[in-house]
Amino acid sequence: MNEDILNFESGIDVDSASEKMAQNPDADYLRDFFGRVGTANFIVPYREKKTNIPLLDVKEKGKMLPIFSSYSAFEKSPLPKDMAMIMPFSKIDEILKKSGGQISGIIINPHGKSMIFQRNGGNATEKQQGELRLIKPSFVPETIASALKDFLSSCENVYSAYILWAQKKNDLAPHLFLVIDFDGKQEDFFPKVGEALRPCLHTGDNLEMAKADFKLLKAAEKLVKPVYKKP
Repeated sequence: MNEDILNFESGIDVDSASEKMAQNPDADYLRDFFGRVGTANFIVPYREKKTNIPLLDVKEKGKMLPIFSSYSAFEKSPLPKDMAMIMPFSKIDEILKKSGGQISGIIINPHGKSMIFQRNGGNATEKQQGELRLIKPSFVPETIASALKDFLSSCENVYSAYILWAQKKNDLAPHLFLVIDFDGKQEDFFPKVGEALRPCLHTGDNLEMAKADFKLLKAAEKLVKPVYKKP
């Protein structure tokens, strides 16, 4: 066993981050966290040779590439401890992109408080809309989902709504993106939606809304289930 792996710590506290993500983190936290993950190293296990990386079947997620933020997290895994290497996240992400869709994403610390990054380059977890990349969220704050559903259910002109993540080319982290299918003018309706969600948002949160056209609606439907659908 490589002594560097025995003493390895990525500096990414997945346990704390998982708890924070469930508490509706603000935009500054998301940018900082995703930025640190993107520049960190992780333990990556392999079988027989370093090009043969094991995958885990995760229910409703698909085949995920397991990585570990520390040796103590790796110790909880049943995978052999004598076959592992330290790899930068950028290289791990490159493996994912080159898998041709065979790998659905990355799971950090699968045998404890885990965190999943899904990225399938334009299929079930991502859709490209011009310069905007639509992403299936790995989490949605319950406060936002509930407040949006409650507000829209009182609106006669709304047919359905979807909560996604979206990311532009130079953004460090994705932001919340609402796709709403309704009758009426955006400039009249969206300020009301924003006011309904205001108590759920933190300073600096980036929330974007779009009125659904056919193309956008179909892209949203392929990624997530509607948070609201008119009865």
